[in-house]
Amino acid sequence: MAKAKKISTDQRLGGCESLLGCIFQSWSPRRRKPSLPEKDHKAKDYLPPKSTTITNPKIISRKSTDSFAQTKKPDPLKTKPDESNARKSSSDSARKSSSDSTRKSSSDSARKSSESARKSISSASPRTESKRFSPNGVMGNIIVKPQPAVKSPDVSQTRSRWEGKAVNYRHDPETLKTMGNEEYCRGRFGEALVFYERAILADPKTPTYWSNKSAALISLGRLLEASDACEEALRLNPNYERAHQRLASLQLRLGEVEKALCHYNQAGKYTETKHIEQVEDVIKCLKRCEEARRSKEWNVVLKETCFVISYGADSSPRVYALQTEALLHLQRQEEAYDVYQKGTKRFDIDCFIKIFGLSITSYILMVGAQVYIAAGRFEDAVTASRQASRLDPSNEEVNAVARKARAVAAARLTGNLLFNASKFEAACVVYTEGLEQVPYNALLLCNRAASRFKLGLFEKAIEDSTLALSLQPSYKKARRRRADSYAKLEKWQHAIQDYELLMMETPEDEETRRVLADANVRFRKQIGGDVRFKEIDSDLVVLN
Repeated sequence: MAKAKKISTDQRLGGCESLLGCIFQSWSPRRRKPSLPEKDHKAKDYLPPKSTTITNPKIISRKSTDSFAQTKKPDPLKTKPDESNARKSSSDSARKSSSDSTRKSSSDSARKSSESARKSISSASPRTESKRFSPNGVMGNIIVKPQPAVKSPDVSQTRSRWEGKAVNYRHDPETLKTMGNEEYCRGRFGEALVFYERAILADPKTPTYWSNKSAALISLGRLLEASDACEEALRLNPNYERAHQRLASLQLRLGEVEKALCHYNQAGKYTETKHIEQVEDVIKCLKRCEEARRSKEWNVVLKETCFVISYGADSSPRVYALQTEALLHLQRQEEAYDVYQKGTKRFDIDCFIKIFGLSITSYILMVGAQVYIAAGRFEDAVTASRQASRLDPSNEEVNAVARKARAVAAARLTGNLLFNASKFEAACVVYTEGLEQVPYNALLLCNRAASRFKLGLFEKAIEDSTLALSLQPSYKKARRRRADSYAKLEKWQHAIQDYELLMMETPEDEETRRVLADANVRFRKQIGGDVRFKEIDSDLVVLN
């Protein structure tokens, strides 16, 4: 009996130890991460990526719905024990016991251990029943960390594939076109143009290469060359709708609205209703411009040309010429010069004749002659007016401008010769004759002011200088003539204001600095005190 009791006690202890060992080996949170089966290569493919983390691999549910958990065959040597195995081991050890008390204590201890294990598992990790992602990126026991948004690099700032490398231009034309398209998408329009031109050299009869070349030229601001390339593409394939659409947009920007409308009608699917409406708006504004020009309503011309530019004709030499003419008649000569230079930045008379025709090119040259007369560039004015007369000899307006340009050029040349010979009175007469042709010419007014200054007619010199400055506020010679005339009349306050403005424009001019200091001294003596200045509306006002 003692022997049986001893054996039953050992069995009871052994059963408890085996039960607890199995439970803690399976469910203890301190247990290290179990290694994957060596023979199960498929499981390695299902490892979570680096962007995910496993919160606790030891507590993954046995009823996981993952495809890996369903397809994986359990290894009998490494299978995790569950609650039925624990009950089976405890019942076997209790069945071998010979006494009822021993059987009861063993089953009670096993039941308590299994219940405590279940409680620890349920409190540690709740089991999931679905595979759906939750809003915070959680699927089962795998938490997906949100990846930071990677900003895509600016393609225009990236290096070219061929930068710093020798490029073989002997590729077939399609390869060269593909390389050009890649450079175009990167914003490297100059490099793209090189590839397109090489493709054209290899195969000049493919219209696509010419159309792509025009796209690169448009991006480079070379609109006239782009127009030629588009026309060549249409010559090779008159039904090329994409080239029709591209040429229509070019013609609109150049102000050739009738041609733009014609090409839009042939562009097929590439033409939208807004394109037609845009062209019609430009046509209406241009008609109002011509009507206002005939009636000499220059403010209306200026307003309508601004509308035309805003509607899309932003590179039209004709529109800029109309705007320039309006500014000239409104006595805004410096603005007129800048506008004309902007509109004829890439002036080529042969190209202009080809695109705009003889009459419009002649008009642009005529306006240019007027701009050069106002700026004192009389030789350039004579050249431009002569070209305009040659293109449109029957236009009386063009011929009148040509005669005016020759007259003022001769007056300036003769007057300068007389002035250098100290014949100031005769020079003054010649300058006056030139001003009869062009009453508002800053250069002739300034030259006449110089002659009148030499003759002692300081008040008349001030009048001419003031009128010249009203036409060109940045005319330094006219301001210096007026300042010297004020000084001769001992109007020191006005003289000091002009000298100060000259010093702001040319601070390195020692002569102006000297006469300014002398004027300050004389003015202090005149008013008996120090002189202080305050700038009000771009003028220097003396404060007593």
